[in-house]
Amino acid sequence: MPVIETRANQRIPKVFSVSPSSLDAQETSLTSRSPYLALATGSLAFVLGTVNVTVSNVAFPEIVRSFPGVSNGMTGWIIAGYSLAFASTMLAGGRLADRYGRLTVFRVGLFGLLIGALGAGLAPSPLILVFARAIQGMFGALTVPSSLALVLPQFPQTKQASVIGIWAAAGMVASGLSPGFAALVLEVSSWRWVYLILVPIVGLGLIGAKLYLEETAEAKADSPLDLLGVLMGSASVFLVVLGTLQGRSWGWLSPYTVACFAGTTLLLPLFLIRSSKHPEPLFDPGLFRIRSFTVSNVAVTFAMVGAFTSWFLWPLFLTEVWEYSKAKVGLAFTPSPVLSAVVAVLGGRWADRRGFRGIMALAALIATVGFLWLYFFLDEEVQFWFAFFPSSVMFGFGMGVLASQLNSAALRDIPPESTATANGIHQSLRYAVGGMGAATAITVLNGTHEVQRYSVMWLLLGILMFLVAPLMWFLYPKEPNAVRNQRRQ
Repeated sequence: MPVIETRANQRIPKVFSVSPSSLDAQETSLTSRSPYLALATGSLAFVLGTVNVTVSNVAFPEIVRSFPGVSNGMTGWIIAGYSLAFASTMLAGGRLADRYGRLTVFRVGLFGLLIGALGAGLAPSPLILVFARAIQGMFGALTVPSSLALVLPQFPQTKQASVIGIWAAAGMVASGLSPGFAALVLEVSSWRWVYLILVPIVGLGLIGAKLYLEETAEAKADSPLDLLGVLMGSASVFLVVLGTLQGRSWGWLSPYTVACFAGTTLLLPLFLIRSSKHPEPLFDPGLFRIRSFTVSNVAVTFAMVGAFTSWFLWPLFLTEVWEYSKAKVGLAFTPSPVLSAVVAVLGGRWADRRGFRGIMALAALIATVGFLWLYFFLDEEVQFWFAFFPSSVMFGFGMGVLASQLNSAALRDIPPESTATANGIHQSLRYAVGGMGAATAITVLNGTHEVQRYSVMWLLLGILMFLVAPLMWFLYPKEPNAVRNQRRQ
């Protein structure tokens, strides 16, 4: 991956850096501000973007009960709609930030998150709730790509690796703890406050952006965005998720379901062809000729299906099968994301010294054992310390490494001019598969909470997670492209 050398010989991804001239011009003004408050602001924005992926999971049963007669397909969009909007908008969000200014787009994203949270909390119908969740997803995708780029210039390069680790850990902890957070809110209030409580938090982000952040990119608009490409790519993802959500109620061989999957089959290659010819594509198919990028993206697909689907299924199982209170669900969730945050920092240091292959394969195997533990031991009998806790610890360890390091592994060999595009593709992919995983789980459960149906999901997720290990160990290149090319010369 393209890097810039620091005084401490650290390898910092170029996507997270700014040009030396920009650093020189801003060093005096930025470092004299409050860098750690800037980091808190950027991390808070990342938290707000990621927390909305999983915050609805615990509240899902109560949301369904508050709208009698609503179909499974519509309620499924409450979960999948945010992930779909978040994933399909993120790549465009990064390009808009580079084009019109990162701080401007960052503020617009936060304001949209505030409107979306209000709309979701006050929604009078499932349709309005789904629409508000989509707004949250679209505007959340504007904040994430720019949040880190706004923070890093406020720190000397010798500290930027630690800053990236803190930023990534914040998002990871938020994704894991948000179901527990929602559970505690539900103990004292209705599901609406799961969203309304985000409003003052977004307000803090807007204040922090005003006080502690500075612009780090020059606004420019000298070439047109590929708007048709955005529509084609988004429609491809939309149709496959729609087919997954509605397939059981429509029938898997019904004309509607077949049309959804056929639409994706038709649109996706057209989107790839257009992207390969457009002067400013949002998606560059040529990047997938780089083996490290391709392998890492396949691996993140398998891994993140397990992550997001687990954060959806765990609170459902604990509340509906074990009849846990919302507070107990929150406590049951706590160890896994906390462990993930610690492991994310330590795993990054290990990968810097010894590479990605070994630690990724080991982490995937540990997470796989966690899923198999659920498959064999989790049933109607309440055995938290034996049946659930060991699995959550193994899952936390495995995902702490995978969720934080697969991004770096994907960008390792990307040329400098394509790093932002590659990072956007990777981030979009991981959140898109999260929404599809939740949609698949809803289809398998089919409105029931039979342990056998949960077991099918644990086994499926375990198989997908296991595939990450051979992918990273056997197919991921051991040496960066630059090193191999130098040896050939």
